[in-house]
Amino acid sequence: MTEYAITIVDDEETIRDGILMSLEGSYRMAAYASAEKALAAMKRDLPDLVLLDIGLPGMTGLEALETIKNAYPEVLVIMITAFEDVDTVIAAMKAGAHDYVVKPLHMEGLEVTIGNALDLSLIHISEPTRPRR
Repeated sequence: MTEYAITIVDDEETIRDGILMSLEGSYRMAAYASAEKALAAMKRDLPDLVLLDIGLPGMTGLEALETIKNAYPEVLVIMITAFEDVDTVIAAMKAGAHDYVVKPLHMEGLEVTIGNALDLSLIHISEPTRPRR
């Protein structure tokens, strides 16, 4: 079985710790309180998926999303938001986010969202390239 790597970026320690405890043993995990620290770590160890809070201090989640997708387009990003603000969610999806989840997080739903994203990426990787007609 493939061991996927997930990076959590959220300034709330309780959110980071809750996700880490929930997903522990299922994935290789790393967690950061800021986008800047996460981006620096990604240069050394690229994750398969990033859980990225929209409302970060310093570099915002949307700014970090654009940086990630420009540098590493293959990395899946699931946005975490405290408010289901339609304009922000649309902006994130247009910038390349795979999906989004709303706080308070329901770990069972988050696990399904992560699993679906990783399964979909595995399907795309394993599909043979077909010539265009």
